[in-house]
Amino acid sequence: MAQPDDRIKKIRRNNWIVLAVLTIFVIAVFLLSFSHIGREARPEPNETVTSPAVDG
Repeated sequence: MAQPDDRIKKIRRNNWIVLAVLTIFVIAVFLLSFSHIGREARPEPNETVTSPAVDG
């Protein structure tokens, strides 16, 4: 049976691994969302943007 110190060390190591994975995931989501916002804010110059017809 593992000693309490060994068990605590294993739990702490697992916690750091989970924290690292979650941090990488959050950073990736932010980077993807901001790059998407940047692409929407700056449309490509060769696209033609047409405004919808306004009935009034």
